[in-house]
Amino acid sequence: MTSPGAERRNLVFVTVDSLRADHCGFVDPDSSLTPAIDRVAGDGLSFTQAIAAGPRTPSSVPVLFTGEFVAEDPEWSMGDWRGRQQRIGRHMARFSHLSERLGAMGYETAGITANPWTTRESNFDAGFDRFFEISADSDDISSTQLSDSTLFKLADTGLDALPGDPLGWSDKKEWFSQWPGSFELVTEQLSDLSEPFFLWVFVLDSHQPYITPRRFREEASAWRMYYSILRYWYGESADEAIPDHAREMIGAAYRDAVRSVDAFVDELADAVAPHDPVTVFCADHGEAVGDHGNFGHPQALYDENIRVPMFVHNAGVRGQVDEQVSLRSLPDMLTDLADPTGFDPTAYTDRAVLSKTENDRRRAVRTPSWKLVRDRETATERLYDLHEDSDETEDVSADHGAVVESLSAVLDRHDRTRTEKASIRRVTDDLAAEDATI
Repeated sequence: MTSPGAERRNLVFVTVDSLRADHCGFVDPDSSLTPAIDRVAGDGLSFTQAIAAGPRTPSSVPVLFTGEFVAEDPEWSMGDWRGRQQRIGRHMARFSHLSERLGAMGYETAGITANPWTTRESNFDAGFDRFFEISADSDDISSTQLSDSTLFKLADTGLDALPGDPLGWSDKKEWFSQWPGSFELVTEQLSDLSEPFFLWVFVLDSHQPYITPRRFREEASAWRMYYSILRYWYGESADEAIPDHAREMIGAAYRDAVRSVDAFVDELADAVAPHDPVTVFCADHGEAVGDHGNFGHPQALYDENIRVPMFVHNAGVRGQVDEQVSLRSLPDMLTDLADPTGFDPTAYTDRAVLSKTENDRRRAVRTPSWKLVRDRETATERLYDLHEDSDETEDVSADHGAVVESLSAVLDRHDRTRTEKASIRRVTDDLAAEDATI
């Protein structure tokens, strides 16, 4: 708990979209993609088993801002973009946000987000004194701040001219944000915010389609990068297998995108240093690059999609935490980090961590040794031995009935708690509605 009257620490919270844990060297020493991230993590407290609440932004980021899972919705549809965004908005309106909690503690708050799921329409601006959306149709920025890529501008002109929008470009170009175009906005907020401040920055660079500025690319030439995007989009729309050469190009383009994120962290570390903040860094979820036949972040709960890199820098604690920590704990962690008197990372670890896909269609409970995945659509449960089968290829539920029973009980307890909370919420809403009519 934060000490009454304690001097607050400045806080910087960095969220990176779709960054795999095993592509960061401080998690997997075999990776050399992230020297800046590894340096900052090594100078602070790194978490090697951080687990996202879900495998996609809509199932993860609302949870890491509120600490609560998003409620089920009987009208939910994967294809209903607007409906899914409104569902997030209802969740964000129902619970207190991290930004609201810090604002109540005397922080001046600013949010800068490039992700279309975390906008004013989904109530992510609540609690922020300043809020900026980095997107193609945002009034907060000019079009030059979205991307500094000449090729992107040429592609935009050419694909917009095609009849019928065959590749869905009008929707997909929303995801082409590159951090160099809007980094000046970050430095402006660092200069203008009154202390203590809370600054949240959500960058999109490691999200598909992996468009990376030339100066950060080491593996993918421009044509290979753009070809891999188009080949992936075609395979996705045609439901065809992606050929091996395209898989290799997609992997190279993704690794270059990770290098771009690393350059962002390097630049950010220099920019925040004069303000001496506590910095918390994490991905919102991971990314599949051919794993289990998947690309991107499907509605799946494999580790490539839910295990994420995470570190805390300048909190007075250094080292490595190998116990599990859920991103659900971040609202409590960040408010506790406001207190300069001490930080105990073990307060946020947990041997059993839950993750869910949207609308609870799949749920997983993960321990350091096991993962049980319950699929409501097929009414099945799959158990993976994470020590012997880290790639999660073999269901061993038939051989470990006691483990299945124990982990199933965790999911059942969670379901009962959720049901009780929903009942209380309905009664509270009814009472509030009756009170409004009196």
